[in-house]
Amino acid sequence: MHKSHRRFHGYDYSRGGSMFVTTCLEPRRPLFGRVDHDSVVLSEAGETAKCDLLEAAAHFAGFITLRSWTFMPDHAHIRFTWPAGHADAVKKIGAFVGRFKQFSQYHVAGRGPTIWEDGYHDLICVSERMNRTVDAYVKNNALKWWLMHGDKSLMHVVEPFLLPEAGGDDFWRAVGNFDLLERPRIVSLRISRKVPELALPQIVAACRRGAVEKGYAYISTFFSPGERAVFKAIAEETDAPLIRLAPTFMELAYRPHGLEPLLFAKKRLLVLSRMADPAEPPRRDELLGLNYIAAALAEAGEGGRSVYVTAPQGGRNQVVYQCHPQCYSPTRGA
Repeated sequence: MHKSHRRFHGYDYSRGGSMFVTTCLEPRRPLFGRVDHDSVVLSEAGETAKCDLLEAAAHFAGFITLRSWTFMPDHAHIRFTWPAGHADAVKKIGAFVGRFKQFSQYHVAGRGPTIWEDGYHDLICVSERMNRTVDAYVKNNALKWWLMHGDKSLMHVVEPFLLPEAGGDDFWRAVGNFDLLERPRIVSLRISRKVPELALPQIVAACRRGAVEKGYAYISTFFSPGERAVFKAIAEETDAPLIRLAPTFMELAYRPHGLEPLLFAKKRLLVLSRMADPAEPPRRDELLGLNYIAAALAEAGEGGRSVYVTAPQGGRNQVVYQCHPQCYSPTRGA
């Protein structure tokens, strides 16, 4: 498969930056080793390629700084930075990646068939948040691989999956720990986009306390900024479970992303998705409908309840927020 590398039109490489590079073996095969749970056991070829990457970085010391990297059985991920003040930065970046691939080709296969696909996939990281996201992706890549290829029981997508508590006769797909729906203390959570950003740390802290001190399992679409912040805090800072109602179509070969690999491995996550049209984007009415379903699933248990966090009327810059329990009752709508 022929892959050509890209260059980002309009980006001034002489100002320095951060780049995430993925380069794959051609053909794709587990030449570099095997995955054991959350780590990669490198083969002799993998160890050789790792040494060649470090040598290439040392050769370009003062320009290239490795930030995060990993060798997977059939590809490699590398994030590196380079400083400002180099008019030929694009050329030097290409030379760095080229040296790594050329030396590893020679040391692994000699003058035999090419082991790498042509070119590489590159992505400019334009913010510190993007850098952190990429580094987490690199760190969790082995675990993600293991979930998808090693212990497939943890990533087995069940269809059709019925949710009688939600009403209706929709078919669903589900992946993760199905026992989470049997927990008595499920709280459906909706956080309005109108909630001021300054209020979010307070809301996140309250949800975190609920998960830790009261044993709540939160169910939500985790779609709004506030909901995503709660998901991240609970996933990273607690051992509490989470149930996500995905507003988009779930593929049978579900690919976990972000913090999901860690949560699936610890059996702390269940993801549910309607078996809808895969081409349909998430719509507001779909999200509102899922909020009602989340409430129905939460309130089906003895200790479950619903919480809606919204901004008060007027005073857009106010930091106060209101919680409305049981706000999703069928008479009031979603």
